[in-house]
Amino acid sequence: LELLEAYMELMCSRYPQLQVEYDIDPDLSEILVPNFILQPIVENSLLHGLKNKGYEGLVKISALKVKETQMEIQVCDTGTGFAPGEKDRVEAMLRNYARTPAKLEGNRIGVLNVQKRIKLLCGRDCGLSYTENKTGGLTAHLLLSVQEEEAL
Repeated sequence: LELLEAYMELMCSRYPQLQVEYDIDPDLSEILVPNFILQPIVENSLLHGLKNKGYEGLVKISALKVKETQMEIQVCDTGTGFAPGEKDRVEAMLRNYARTPAKLEGNRIGVLNVQKRIKLLCGRDCGLSYTENKTGGLTAHLLLSVQEEEAL
């Protein structure tokens, strides 16, 4: 979260119409999450959701405990949402993450890598999913196992 906050501070300085909000459950302040799973998701919100709106909008990052052994991190944006047909492609890729080869080029490599890392480090019942917001934009849902002792 500290790395993400620094990144978002830079992006908000670069794009003054960009806003960021955090809503983190205080009970999760000492919980460690896998490295390099949040920034690719936030970058997607900016590059695929808010770029076409002139980087004007909001990215809200929330974390809440959903079970004794699980937490959910949400990255919600007010961007343009999925392009037609894109939601189905992304959902299929996330479902078939184990059979989808990583590409060195092209779109969605960050999302695929995040899904593979979460599944590997947190278990098959955890992972990444997306929902479309009623008011526009997307919310990424990262379901993670809770581990307090060591970074993943």
